Amino acid sequence: MKIFRTVLFFGTFGAIMLCPTVSAQDVLTGWFSAVHGDMQPGAEPEHHMKYFLTLETGDVVQLHIPEGLLSILGDIEEIQGQYSEVAGQIHAGVPQASLDVESLFYEMPRLRGGTVQGSKPWISILVKYSDIASEPENLAFFNGMYGSSVGQLNHYWQEVSYQNIDVLGSSSSDWRDLPQPQTFYAPTPGSGTSANLTAVFNDAIAAHDPFVDFTNGGTGGYEGINIMINGVLDCCAWGGGRFATIDGISKSWRVTWDPPWAFGDEAVIAHEMGHGFGLPHSNNSDGDGNPYDSPWDVMSSATGYTMTDPTYGKLGKHTIAYHKDRLGWIEPGEKLLIDTQGIFTVVVDHLALASTPNLRMVQIPIGGSSSHYYTVEVRDQAGNYDGNLPGFAVIIHEVLSGRSEPAWVVDGDAVPANYADTEGVMWRVGEKFSDPANEISVRVDAETSNGFEITVSTISCADAFLAALSDWPGSEDVITLLEQLFCD
Repeated sequence: MKIFRTVLFFGTFGAIMLCPTVSAQDVLTGWFSAVHGDMQPGAEPEHHMKYFLTLETGDVVQLHIPEGLLSILGDIEEIQGQYSEVAGQIHAGVPQASLDVESLFYEMPRLRGGTVQGSKPWISILVKYSDIASEPENLAFFNGMYGSSVGQLNHYWQEVSYQNIDVLGSSSSDWRDLPQPQTFYAPTPGSGTSANLTAVFNDAIAAHDPFVDFTNGGTGGYEGINIMINGVLDCCAWGGGRFATIDGISKSWRVTWDPPWAFGDEAVIAHEMGHGFGLPHSNNSDGDGNPYDSPWDVMSSATGYTMTDPTYGKLGKHTIAYHKDRLGWIEPGEKLLIDTQGIFTVVVDHLALASTPNLRMVQIPIGGSSSHYYTVEVRDQAGNYDGNLPGFAVIIHEVLSGRSEPAWVVDGDAVPANYADTEGVMWRVGEKFSDPANEISVRVDAETSNGFEITVSTISCADAFLAALSDWPGSEDVITLLEQLFCD
């Protein structure tokens, strides 16, 4: 028996309601997919999303979902691959139909919001537009990209996940021709968002199917598919998921669509694979809508402050603690959830450290919420992938579940920086972050061998003094004076 959650929306500014009377709607059922479109580094920063429904016939319909409904859906990554029912106005189209979504039902529970563990082999399939003959890299380049040496993707994902995942068994399939020219798949090459990702996916799979066992030896299929293309698409490289039946395996495949500039810097491939693993972007806190302005996360500014490799260009750095925790890569003993009032002094080690007896992160609920909180982590210019970060410091994120980029870097400057590489986002010894409205503060007390000792307070400053002076026969006047002298 299928259990659905219902989300309904009418009109851009219309009412949100449950179980309304709906008329003259087209209703479709199938599997929901979402993909992120990421601009080429150096281009005008803009993030795009596309949504699809794979019908039981195998046909794919593009979904146009209004912002109001997206805000209700919340964490779109968790709906990836969900069996869903959508209603709205359908538009016949060539080469793909689309639907203006007015309501959406998805099967409970959500499927993809959990941990990512174990071996996750991918396959790269290399395709050429029928009117472009070039082969930007050879097969050995793509096979080597999945290798286990420093700078290669199996080594990268093992280090970033603390050995929780690997991509062992990944492989590549040599260049094959697509049946159509570039402008069939991307009407405005290098710009816009009109690339027909469905046609690229279908034709790439068809071109390689005679040469590739997509079941991966009958093991349930490769985890993901990197489609490497010999020319640009539209504005972007794309990464996310696509529900499809390939060689008899029906599932939500993790998929990326990568033009040459994407596989020219492995950091971009790591970013798109991150979307495939269910990670959103993170952001800084300037509120400009640009999700590529935090150098602390491969899922934000992927190519900023990176290590480089002579073969694979700019390499991915680590992702942030919120994302690692989301995927189940931070062990319970490595995370402190402060859900009581008090003062807590702990040691947090830098996030790229392979193992630690200390903490990797601290989570501090805001107003007692489980969906709105601060995370505290330490980043250092250390390791194989974080060696070129802006500095050695405590980094704090405000996390709000349901936001398109849930984690935003906290900036202590009065006007947040446009790019989060400033001193305002790097909390060092003697500095303190304060949120007095929520009675939260984080003070950096001392540097340790691999991180920092910090003190987190979740009580008011006055209460902290009362606690400290509880055994001293002082007066309220003394406590008030001390508060004025030492409290923010």
